[in-house]
Amino acid sequence: MRVGVYIGVSYGVDAVMQFLNKLISLTQGVEWFSVDNSVAALSSLEGGNVDMVIVFGGDGSLLRFIHTHPELMSKPILHVGAGRINFLSEVLVTEEPSSVLRVFKGDYYIDERDLLSASFNNSKCYALNEIVMRCMDPGRMATISVTEEHGEEVMSGRMDGLITATPTGSTAYSLALGGPVVDYRVKSKLIVPIAPFSRTLVPIVHPYDVKVRVTSMDESYVICDGFIKGKTMNLLIEPWPEKVRLVRLRRIMMYERLRTRLLRP
Repeated sequence: MRVGVYIGVSYGVDAVMQFLNKLISLTQGVEWFSVDNSVAALSSLEGGNVDMVIVFGGDGSLLRFIHTHPELMSKPILHVGAGRINFLSEVLVTEEPSSVLRVFKGDYYIDERDLLSASFNNSKCYALNEIVMRCMDPGRMATISVTEEHGEEVMSGRMDGLITATPTGSTAYSLALGGPVVDYRVKSKLIVPIAPFSRTLVPIVHPYDVKVRVTSMDESYVICDGFIKGKTMNLLIEPWPEKVRLVRLRRIMMYERLRTRLLRP
């Protein structure tokens, strides 16, 4: 078995290395490689030829990984939480590494997560959490409209920007703006206005498979999972064909995670 390791945090590295070194010592027949040279003690990964990737860090580290290494995005990913929230992680770096040994025997579940894509100006980007169209001038509102591919208008008005989020992203930026938490098993996306001028502009749960066109009267940033991908006045949002495949030791208990990791006092 070939396993790539990606460390996406600059703090708490001692705890990460302690977990990783103990895990390596407990496994046999596993080849370990460093993704992006993030682990100096391991050989560098070339060509993306691995069976699994272990990502250390918070939820932002997982997002950074799938955007900087698209060639590894569809590999099974074991996310070891070493950040602040760790909502998407399966285990925490503070736990015993022996708890994940069954993974190396193939005893695990795959939790597939949908992504969205944004097409604009002959460019394309994808997002696990959300795609944001944001006014370039922070002191101004933009007039933004959202229209389905067959022509029906979903919303239109003045706002600071617009979020289109996956169910995975419903617990991130969208939630901070008052959007609902959507169970990841529901095939949908969220369309959430940012600071709308009118109270009639409300968050909408929209079918995942129905394409929407987002148009702004002002040139706006296109931001995918927090990464600025370009500028445009018009973008098409549709499903992304690939999925992120998260390794789970048990069937995910989403509402337990909400209580214990996200909604804790």
